[in-house]
Amino acid sequence: MIKDRRNYYRILQVQPDAPQKVIQASYRAMMRELGRHPDMGGSTEDAFALNEAYETLKDPTKRAAYDDELFQRFIGLFGEDARARMSPILCPVCKRALTRKPDPGEICQTCRTPLRSEMEIEADDGNRRSISRTKSSVFIDYYSEWPGFPKQGQMIDFSPKGLRFVCDEKLPLQTVLKISSRLFEASGVVTNLSEEIIPWDRNYAIGVYFLAVRFDDSRGTFLSTSV
Repeated sequence: MIKDRRNYYRILQVQPDAPQKVIQASYRAMMRELGRHPDMGGSTEDAFALNEAYETLKDPTKRAAYDDELFQRFIGLFGEDARARMSPILCPVCKRALTRKPDPGEICQTCRTPLRSEMEIEADDGNRRSISRTKSSVFIDYYSEWPGFPKQGQMIDFSPKGLRFVCDEKLPLQTVLKISSRLFEASGVVTNLSEEIIPWDRNYAIGVYFLAVRFDDSRGTFLSTSV
């Protein structure tokens, strides 16, 4: 009998960062090959628990809400340091716990956000000026909360370390964003903002530092340096 009905990952015998294909395969294997389905000798209670877990974890929105529920439950047991004790690595956007350090270019299976940049760049005082910024007026979609609905902004410029864009929303400092454009996918944190007043409207210039970024074409000139 399945005893742990509170943790859907344990019920399906998968890790918290398991991709959808693994969750689906585990569900089918437990139902059919392990005989948990009532038609194969399993109990109705076990089948109900498996179905309940699978219906939640196969849906990205339900899964994100459930992951947050698990985290809040963990805080209740272990206090405010639970985040570090539960997992040293979390998706910066949906806060999904990871069981290992992500590979370069890997994306979150829940919110599809890059978890680790494809190219690592040291931005200390000695080479910060060598990281070029590229002017761009490309439109971006950004999420200021997850799950949620995308909002639109227009880029001013960007580099491998971050970007600036204009939008009509005053985003608080330290807000974590999920950002999508035809040039890259990224997660980032708001580091500065300024008010831009134009005729008949009020906009804000937002500065973002990338937490992770995956460029559509990483062969550009970003890494060129001068000596």
